[in-house]
Amino acid sequence: MRVYVKKLVPEARIPEKANENDFCYDVWAVSEEEVSPGVWKYGLGLAFQIDKEESFPAIQEHIVSTNGVQMTENHFINTDSFTLSIDLRPRSSIYKTGMILSNCEATIDEGYRGEVAAIFYHVKPELPRYKVGDKLGQIKIGITFPIEFEEKERLDNGTRGKKGFGSSGVK
Repeated sequence: MRVYVKKLVPEARIPEKANENDFCYDVWAVSEEEVSPGVWKYGLGLAFQIDKEESFPAIQEHIVSTNGVQMTENHFINTDSFTLSIDLRPRSSIYKTGMILSNCEATIDEGYRGEVAAIFYHVKPELPRYKVGDKLGQIKIGITFPIEFEEKERLDNGTRGKKGFGSSGVK
């Protein structure tokens, strides 16, 4: 997957993994602003562009034999059939800060080219909050496919029916 990154300020850091097998890439704050009491906006100093065409070339390669001549046939993914995003989630150590990412997981839409920023509520002022230079989150690629919603009078019962909110008995 190829993602182009533009540093908007010199101190911005390109996302990186702490360990080779980590699922997400770490990101760091380059700016902080209290936008209202106890609400902090942190800028990453980065803008992103996902290159879908480069990232999703041929998915299958077939060898076609015609009159003794072998030709390669590629089948391409229709990159218009899905949308990608960069999803920002808080670090697992966020509990040490008393902060909460305002929308739990931020979605940076495929077409957005501005600076990526995150808003955190500082709900426990007795705990330290993030500062410029701190690792404040992790990013990953998200994908969504077009959904066609169809209204129906009845739905199948499924395996759970209408049971919810802890009805599975798992504690």
